[in-house]
Amino acid sequence: MKFVLEDLILKYGIGLSKRFTRKQKNTFINEIGKDFQTCGYRVQGAASKKKGSYAVNLHVGDVGKSKKIIVVNYDTPQHNFGNPMKYYPFDGPATFASSFFPIYAPSIIGGVLALWLVISYVPKIDFSTNFIYSLCVSVTLIVVMIVSFLLTKGIANKVNFNRNTSSVLVVLMLASELSDEDREKVAFVLTDNGCTNHAGDYMLREALPTTIDQRLVIMLDCVGDGEEFVIGYKEDSKKEAIELAEQFKTKPKRKLCNKEELRYTSFSFYKKALLVSKGNFKNDSLVVENISTNQDTNCDIESLNQVVRALKRFIEKNN
Repeated sequence: MKFVLEDLILKYGIGLSKRFTRKQKNTFINEIGKDFQTCGYRVQGAASKKKGSYAVNLHVGDVGKSKKIIVVNYDTPQHNFGNPMKYYPFDGPATFASSFFPIYAPSIIGGVLALWLVISYVPKIDFSTNFIYSLCVSVTLIVVMIVSFLLTKGIANKVNFNRNTSSVLVVLMLASELSDEDREKVAFVLTDNGCTNHAGDYMLREALPTTIDQRLVIMLDCVGDGEEFVIGYKEDSKKEAIELAEQFKTKPKRKLCNKEELRYTSFSFYKKALLVSKGNFKNDSLVVENISTNQDTNCDIESLNQVVRALKRFIEKNN
């Protein structure tokens, strides 16, 4: 079965645009699992509690035997309060520096406010002589503390066309177009918590403890918006990076990624790996803008089709 990309954008970019809570993620997994099954794939969920959170990955095809695994994070980020926030797919420390205050500003402000209440007003509480004042201060402090605690987990961003709905759509479109022969060469894994603690990547490594470093892992991250594609690669995958770049309509730049740059990224979990992203260059760094905001509204159809075609040709030419 072949899908219409515009229909998938409506379904996953609008109907299932938020994959932040466990309930939202489960609904998404159930729906996209059915779509993969409609294409003739065997799907299997893998659940585990990692890094203090419950995570669920979706395995599509024969993950245990395929020489190539295409990996995408399916969860969506929390909303940030400091527009615009910049995301650097190939530079984890830069992303961390850019996102820390915009994302955690509400909880930081709440903590400061709670401390101010404790210092300025709590000492004056006396229910026996000033009941109304004491009650108001106590209730306000409790509310501020509860809200601050809840905001440490974040609020789901409402619009997530580029991160990472774009990558999910590419995987689904590619899976539907592969021949029976090529389906034996590649499997797909949709990983959880890629926007937070990378629990899904830990789980995939544990699922393939002795072979994951020998597999070619191709990651897709934010491929729906921007001026240029870039293919990041590790030392062990330079040849594959050149071959994949040749399949694109406009040959992408290639970037050798070092360990320090990849801290806090899903890409850091895989040894023989490629990472395909699209964005704009600023100061020699690829930047993806507007993610984690209500401006993450672009999911360029031609960009998605270009990635699908390139990956399809790459798979066809590589056994």
